[in-house]
Amino acid sequence: MIPVFDFDRFLMGFSLGVHIILAVIGIALPVIIVTAEITGIKKRDQYYTRIAKRLTTMLIVLFAVGTASGTLVALELLVLWPKFMVLVGHVAILPLYIEVFAFFLEAVFLGIYVYSWDKFENRYMHALTGAFVALGAVLSAVFITMLNAFMNTPTGFNITEYIKTGVIADVQPLAVLATPSTLIEVAHVVSTSYFAGGFIFILYFAYGMLKSTGDERLHYRKGLNIAFGLTFIATFFAVITGILSISGLYSFQPEKYAALELDIYPQTHAPEILGGFYSNGTIKGVIAYIPNLQSILATGTANGSVPGLSSFPKSTWPPLIVHFMFDTMVLLGFCFGLLMLVIFIMLILKMHPFDKSWVLKLLIVAAVLAVFLLELGWATDEIGRQPWIIYNVLLVSQAANTSPSIIPLAIFFAAFYMVIIPFTVLVIKKLLKNRSISSERV
Repeated sequence: MIPVFDFDRFLMGFSLGVHIILAVIGIALPVIIVTAEITGIKKRDQYYTRIAKRLTTMLIVLFAVGTASGTLVALELLVLWPKFMVLVGHVAILPLYIEVFAFFLEAVFLGIYVYSWDKFENRYMHALTGAFVALGAVLSAVFITMLNAFMNTPTGFNITEYIKTGVIADVQPLAVLATPSTLIEVAHVVSTSYFAGGFIFILYFAYGMLKSTGDERLHYRKGLNIAFGLTFIATFFAVITGILSISGLYSFQPEKYAALELDIYPQTHAPEILGGFYSNGTIKGVIAYIPNLQSILATGTANGSVPGLSSFPKSTWPPLIVHFMFDTMVLLGFCFGLLMLVIFIMLILKMHPFDKSWVLKLLIVAAVLAVFLLELGWATDEIGRQPWIIYNVLLVSQAANTSPSIIPLAIFFAAFYMVIIPFTVLVIKKLLKNRSISSERV
């Protein structure tokens, strides 16, 4: 029989996996809308204004669904992980409180933005209200990420006393806002959110170009320019912050670092291992070793020492499948960087890549892989912290609600997501289908 806490883990992972997609759309979409509106004002181009207005309709629906999803995730945290929430409530609740104000900022200015298109004499002031929507959306991600950083590098209370006696003492509530891993985690989450959210709208505009002609095709073409610009910038920062994130693990979470790199023993002059798996005390199936590269990336020198899993109790080793997941992430990240660079060069050389159907089809495939990469990165981070829910403080098995009575409620949670996502897509499709692009009032 599957332990109830494993069921809890599956449900939480499923819910967060869906919610993350809604979240990155909600983060990227306001930026695309505001950019389109400002571009339309500056260039006196009605196409960009149409883009902003049509995407605003989409944003309203997605904001409502994302709010419902976020509420459900919060409820799941309370129901599925009671001991975790007790500790968070005493020590690390501040980011969640502040996130409520970020949500209010987004909600209030979304209402102003939607209902004030023709109310400002200075149209830039209307765009400014949209910028506050974008700010509220990204700040929500920032504050939620602060909680995740606390889970990876806990601070702000007497950890030794808590582990020994279960008593929460010496609480410093502001410490959760600046844990050792907060800055790099926030930077990486923000950049990858714009990366994945931008690619989702690259898919939307590229597909629209393939299926339309004339005036409609030009509409989607200009939207693709904006989505690509956002995603190109985000890709660059996502790669940089990703490299820094792995380097941070070397100091903050050595077990996770060793599992990602498949380092069984501490070593100097550590190579980068591509592929491979651990079996019966040895590493097998390695595709390639790159001499010294791991030590150079982790420590800055070829003779730098890296940690190994043998230095830790085997009961705290993360599942070593994270090495395969990590290698897949790196490969996909390299491919995305190369793709974006090639298209950027084509644009510089005026080769008009977005007018070529093979480029559009390639971008659609890339967008699907971008969402997969987002989910893979999140899963790698969370699985790599196992068996801890709060690193070196609280085990997943200790934090979980193990009462079988939660199973019916959990089934309802899962059913909600399986129904609401296709329903949301259908609603947006119907709303936009009934408003042709050429008839959009600007």
